[in-house]
Amino acid sequence: MTRFGRVIHRLWAQPAAKVLECNALKPMENESVAVFSRRSELVDQLRDTCSDFDFNQEAACIAVIDGDALSDTDADAARFLSRILLSEEGAEQPVAARKRPGDLPIARSYFLAHPAEFLAIALDVARSRGVAEELSSELELLHEMQQLLRLGDAEVVSEKIVRQVLNLAGARQGKLLLHDPKVERYVVSFSTEQEAESLEFLPGVSADGLQKALSSPEAFSITSRERNARQLIIPLQVEGDMIGVLVATFFGEEDVDLEAANGASLYVRRVSAALGNLYQLTRSRDLAMRDDLTKAFNRRFFEAYLDEESERSRRYGTIFSVIFLDLDDLKQVNNLHGHLTGSRMLQEVARRILGAVRGIDKVVRFGGDEFCIILPQTDQHQSYAVAERVRRAIVEESFRLEPDLSIPITASFGIATYPLHAVTKEELISAADAAMYRVKSTTKNAIEIATAPVTVVAGKRMTQ
Repeated sequence: MTRFGRVIHRLWAQPAAKVLECNALKPMENESVAVFSRRSELVDQLRDTCSDFDFNQEAACIAVIDGDALSDTDADAARFLSRILLSEEGAEQPVAARKRPGDLPIARSYFLAHPAEFLAIALDVARSRGVAEELSSELELLHEMQQLLRLGDAEVVSEKIVRQVLNLAGARQGKLLLHDPKVERYVVSFSTEQEAESLEFLPGVSADGLQKALSSPEAFSITSRERNARQLIIPLQVEGDMIGVLVATFFGEEDVDLEAANGASLYVRRVSAALGNLYQLTRSRDLAMRDDLTKAFNRRFFEAYLDEESERSRRYGTIFSVIFLDLDDLKQVNNLHGHLTGSRMLQEVARRILGAVRGIDKVVRFGGDEFCIILPQTDQHQSYAVAERVRRAIVEESFRLEPDLSIPITASFGIATYPLHAVTKEELISAADAAMYRVKSTTKNAIEIATAPVTVVAGKRMTQ
């Protein structure tokens, strides 16, 4: 665990919680002290002479360690913010390697002459260390948020947040889901594992988990759908709105540690403002790249994104596909029922398309009644399955214009895959468009995959 993780973890530990109370500088009443001694009478002596202190080892933030009992506290040393180290007068003090910040080496006889005064000094040291560590954690969190805001990339920010939460919570796998208003559900922003395609409102989280997340900003654990696994679910809220959910998964014998979960939850609450700002900024940029009528991406986005996807596929040797679809007979709808009805139908079609595709797919209004879907890392066969799901979503229900008037909707589809059907953006668009128009000029309401380009090599026709 990083230093930042240890600070967050420490702030949620029970002794540190006690120190946060000490920070208010209240009168010393029943302050807890742990005593480690191989002389049973020491605790009795202290109880008789220091009535303002409570000698409760479990809740203590300071400790009195008598002589050779120092080794007995090695396992607990980190949880004490101040320790009084007793030694016989003239005896050698604890070696430097065993001392920590906040330790007060005192001769045993001096301490027993005025124990309450020395305990008060130790308590002041503990308060000071508690304030210092709290300020240190605040500075680290502010630095973390500044770094997140500077990144300006929602995907990179999501990855950093997920990995930090996994580090704090001690989980091996996790994901961040952010609300996408285009499709009215939460989609995976970053995951440490391969995510299966899902059209669920909150993928991978049960209905019970969803209700808990929506009703409370607090973190909670729940049995996941996977066998022998539990999920730590941390809602990400900004001004009362749940913009996302962070899920950390524990497998087999692993269990959710409450203290670590509290640390992870605290971190998420602190960075939620930064993520919320980035989320709003991303949405603002997103709106500038959207078609006003349908809320699908516009042509400007299409040109830029297709260039990026082409370069990414070329550099890393991956594939991607595009689906072109054109509504059948929209011109007749405009002629019979007016352009306002045609516009309403386009809005409904866009809604159905957005609801049928995956979170990683990009839906673009290419122009008029023509749409394009860009599918990263998807071959022509997988793209056909997506196109068929979109086609069914469009045709399954007629567009209801009036209570007693419905208009059936169909569309023609064409698919092209990089680099199978084309190696340039222009050729890919042309291949998908040509496949779509072959359907439109024949059967309509169907899907066709582009044909592989034909080249001539040494006088022979070769299909790529």
